[in-house]
Order: sequence, then structure tokens, then C-alpha cells
Amino acid sequence: MFQYEAQVKRVVDGDTLELNIDLGFGVGIDQIVRLAHINAPDSVQWSLSGIEDPAKDFIMSKIPPGAVCVVNISRKEKWGRWLAEIYYLPGSISREEIALQGRQLNQEMITAGLVTPYEGGKK
Repeated sequence: MFQYEAQVKRVVDGDTLELNIDLGFGVGIDQIVRLAHINAPDSVQWSLSGIEDPAKDFIMSKIPPGAVCVVNISRKEKWGRWLAEIYYLPGSISREEIALQGRQLNQEMITAGLVTPYEGGKK
């Protein structure tokens, strides 16, 4: 597992984000990541029902575009996105502080009942 500082570029849906990941030495890369250990209904399902996506709204309320977070990247999933655990700390832009005191977004979403636990395989 690798840990990086990142900045949120956009929230794609309830389990997918686009991040600018700081690789160090002034090098960053834009990457679409999927939140590890969870599954959220696809945005298309919410669009068809005419209801806002509550998981996406939750993410936006915690780490909106421009927010700094710490991301633990483990591996690629079957669609080529990197699996990520996201840590954040409201009001902090310090990687060290977020890594030590941050909240884990993935687990918070499960606790809030917005997503289901998921470890791969059939949904």
C-alpha cells in the first residue's frame, strides 16, 4: 500500500473521485480512484429516479473539490481504477496531521448507511 497527499478535483459519483495525487518532488498526476471496501449505487440509477445521489452529496460535504486529503492506494480493480482509502480532516491541509488524526471517508460512508461493504466479486 502506498500513501500520498492528494487534492480533490471532482467527485464523479458515490464511490469514484478524480484526484490530483502528489507523487513528491513537485510531480503530480490526475487519477480517477474508486473507494476501496465499498459499493455505492451508480449515478445513472439516481438520475433515472430523479433523486440526488446521497453518497456523492456526502463526499461533497466532507471533501469538496479543492480539499486536501491523504489517500492510501492499494491496487487496480478490474476496470483499471486504483482502489483508495481516503482520509480527511476538516480545516487541515497538513499531510502529517491528516494521516494521524484524519477521518476515514470509506468507513464513514458505511456507518452512515450510504454504501454497502464490498470486497470484490459479484455485487
